[in-house]
Amino acid sequence: MLKLGTRLLPALPARRTSMVRYMATNTPFDLDESDPKYKELNTMYEEMFSGETVPYMSNDATDEVSEVDLLNEEIDSLYNVGMNNPRHIKINTSTELNKLIKGEGPFVLRSISHNPYFNLALEDYLFRNTPIDKNSKSFDSHRLVFYINNKCAVIGKNQNIWEELHLQKLKEKGYEVLRRLSGGGAVLHDLGNVNYSYICSRDEFDTKYFNGRIVSWLKQYNHALPVSLNQRGDILSNGFKISGSAYKVALGKAYHHGTMLIKSNLSDFKGLLKPDIIEGINWETNSVVSVRSPIENLPLPSPDTFIDLCTSQFNKMFHLNNNSYVCNESVMENNDDIKETMQKLQSNDWKYHSGPKFKVHIRDSKTGKEHSIAVEKGFIVDSTLKGVEAQDFNNFLHNVDKYITVNKANIL
Repeated sequence: MLKLGTRLLPALPARRTSMVRYMATNTPFDLDESDPKYKELNTMYEEMFSGETVPYMSNDATDEVSEVDLLNEEIDSLYNVGMNNPRHIKINTSTELNKLIKGEGPFVLRSISHNPYFNLALEDYLFRNTPIDKNSKSFDSHRLVFYINNKCAVIGKNQNIWEELHLQKLKEKGYEVLRRLSGGGAVLHDLGNVNYSYICSRDEFDTKYFNGRIVSWLKQYNHALPVSLNQRGDILSNGFKISGSAYKVALGKAYHHGTMLIKSNLSDFKGLLKPDIIEGINWETNSVVSVRSPIENLPLPSPDTFIDLCTSQFNKMFHLNNNSYVCNESVMENNDDIKETMQKLQSNDWKYHSGPKFKVHIRDSKTGKEHSIAVEKGFIVDSTLKGVEAQDFNNFLHNVDKYITVNKANIL
């Protein structure tokens, strides 16, 4: 039986390799922010909420076009106007990845790993190593990157993790918790959420440009899609936010990271981000606070539909063959930079002890007395509660009922 818009899966010739495309499921970087012109953009992150797998074929550069491929191309031309499925070229090693990234020219790269630590580290590595001649006015190394994360919550570098997230609920539901390498707000990911990154030069950067292109491409794909771009550059569907964005400007380059909700389990996201107000708990901090918005999924058949559409249109923009490169964690084997970034992202020291200092005021529900706790680098430095100084704040919260009567579910 034919499934429209997907590649058929016959018995594969010996020279072809069957890969896994992860259907459906964050992020900026800790770079130089000294230029005041771009300081605000470097801390922006529009709030949005954000394992079934299907096989797909990854062809290497010498593959011939089979009769099955030709049949699928005919189906695509009939039912996917303006979009042909890209041809996937597998990157297997760190050497191949470096040759691609550090070489000049535009391309599309997709990680087929759903490990959020790897994907954020890969994205960081790509941005830092995209070549640019700062003395030239021309830039020809535009890149478009896609990845889909397993269930996770990602907060900004300058956020208070305990103010933003219900950590206990996230753990119970199987969500990883990450602090990314740049500023901005909290976001939830799952296998229905696509992450995309568009890299261009600093001089041509505009916050609305790439999302504007996406809206145009979606309209070409299906003019009935209720998508639009608001004044801030957010993508909406029926007035609901479906995409959040973050920006980074550094090293002569610019970076637009976006997320697109397509098949996310939105009901599963409920209650994972803390509300702005919790009775009896008040936070005193200069950290970035997320702004929550009503959300919904973009009505597309699958996350791969969105990825293939954007890939085809990006390639048309830059007059490229309709190819995209795909990679997984095999490219880390001899890449210490990616490994080190992953280790940093995974460490409790980065997640819990690198955020901004803050105070939290907690009211004892039994006595009505309010107690204050001051925290720096994840450790309590001062408190009206006796015996808690120098404790790890995260450990303190798990044992808070030893010191004060409070609903633990509210603060954890």
